Amino acid sequence: MVEKVKLVVVFLLLNAANIFAVGQSAVITLVFPSGARSLGMGEIGTALADDEDVLFYNPAGLGLRNSRWYGGASTMFCEQLLPMFKIPDLWHFHGALCFQFPFTTTVGFGKDFNRINFGSDDFTGKNTSYEYVVTNSVGFNLDGLGIKNHAFGISPKYFYSAFAPGTGPGNQGTAQSVALDLGYLWQFLPFMRFGLTLANMGPSVYYISQDQEDPIPFTINAALAYKDDFCTRGNERLRFLEICAESRFDREVVKNYPDKSPDPFWKAIYTGLLHDTSMTFQEQLDEFVLHTGVELKILSTLSLRHGWLIDRAGQRFENHLGFGVSLFNHFQMDFSYILAPRGYVGWLFGHGGASGARDEQWGMNLTFFRMFCWNENDRRWWIK
Repeated sequence: MVEKVKLVVVFLLLNAANIFAVGQSAVITLVFPSGARSLGMGEIGTALADDEDVLFYNPAGLGLRNSRWYGGASTMFCEQLLPMFKIPDLWHFHGALCFQFPFTTTVGFGKDFNRINFGSDDFTGKNTSYEYVVTNSVGFNLDGLGIKNHAFGISPKYFYSAFAPGTGPGNQGTAQSVALDLGYLWQFLPFMRFGLTLANMGPSVYYISQDQEDPIPFTINAALAYKDDFCTRGNERLRFLEICAESRFDREVVKNYPDKSPDPFWKAIYTGLLHDTSMTFQEQLDEFVLHTGVELKILSTLSLRHGWLIDRAGQRFENHLGFGVSLFNHFQMDFSYILAPRGYVGWLFGHGGASGARDEQWGMNLTFFRMFCWNENDRRWWIK
């Protein structure tokens, strides 16, 4: 019976819009957020794009100079999914590497691995359901051509989805393919950034029969961010406070049909977004998800975070919390927590109530940055 319950949970994970707001597409891992810092601020990062989750949110961030990645940076993130189900083998793991050369400000590189484990499936056999995505990214700027403060990024990715391995006439139940992300980042003031990404541009996939194709979740993200630090005056400038904040909108754009294959992503921009007659204007607005959050960093050591996620269509109204500790300009630990009990604060936004699916879900990051760029100033990392 326990294994049958796990199979039901897998079905919910991949199909229920009120859990992860992915109801019309396949391969949820392509849009599954990572990073305790980002999660602690409501799943932001498209405009800030300044830590190792840049490969997921906006690869263009690799094109802006960031001393954090000099000599390389690595991170590992894990979280237990949907604690309301109390199933230990429902989990999410993310790992990433970022690199910039200290002597150039033109280009940065990254590699990303994202995996979700959905649990065992003894209902159909002895297989485990899971998905993973492998991403390689490059970000660059055009400062050398006189185009200042603009960065661009590209992320080709490969994904494998074992939705129900061993099912079907040929024991298929799996899908694999490739996709592409494009990112743009504009720093238009010393402390303001605008970010835009087109994520998961790729062909539709099928698990058992090619007559039953599903689109992958092509997603448009746009965000505005603020980032600045405040230091004391004098020869030794003490970083007593750093502030960053971001507001991000995202929208999944797909168009399915009951009697034919879904539209490719480039066509779905028109049929599924600009001219979708099957939805009212209000329903179209409700499809946009708002992520907003803020981080306060004290003495370059202790970070306190808070954010909101508002998803009317998916009935997700979540309060995100988090904190982090940084040491020696090389080590960082982050923790995130989601508070969203069923019915929580939904009435504030003119909606019924929250689904409560991710209530009490937590995650943790361990990061090692500037791996091969050590110096004596690292012992006083709170000095600018």
